[in-house]
Amino acid sequence: MGKRMKKGNKGNVSKNVKGNKPIESNSPLTFDLSKENWLKGVSITRDSYTNKLKDKDMFIDYITELFHKVIPLIQKNGNDMIRQAGTQGWRHCHPVDEEKLDLSKKILEEIHGQNLTGDKVSGPQLWQFGVSQNIRLIAIYDYTNNYLTPVFVDYHHLIHPDDNFNQPDYLNGYNYCPIEYYQTVN
Repeated sequence: MGKRMKKGNKGNVSKNVKGNKPIESNSPLTFDLSKENWLKGVSITRDSYTNKLKDKDMFIDYITELFHKVIPLIQKNGNDMIRQAGTQGWRHCHPVDEEKLDLSKKILEEIHGQNLTGDKVSGPQLWQFGVSQNIRLIAIYDYTNNYLTPVFVDYHHLIHPDDNFNQPDYLNGYNYCPIEYYQTVN
């Protein structure tokens, strides 16, 4: 069995994810977009969680920000984000906190129909990347291959909410899922 990691060399590496190792190389961080439902919206009422949106226009705004700003910034600075997890300019880029893993796994199972992270001691880990005001990209980070697989988008920042910035009633009136919409029209 693996041991939980303690504070790393550069910053405060989360103790929640087993096998968390800093990047050893300077190879660029790459994206694996093979999980076709990563943009799917779900609501888990008992946990007061939703990543559904108000409407198609809201999705257009967010998806534009995601692909124009968030993903390019992660692509450009991903290695630093991983090395400096939760510190300096990347304080919203870190492994998902231990107390949020159960909720995150419920969301993963709802979206993908399975637990994609498993209970591995090394390799893939669930990370949050927050580089804009609201959007949090939740991805599996595979440090052995230095790539990210996006698994869902936390549009409303509800995995790690901030009482000063989060709206209290995202569960009311936020029913738009772009994947469900796409499937009904095609």
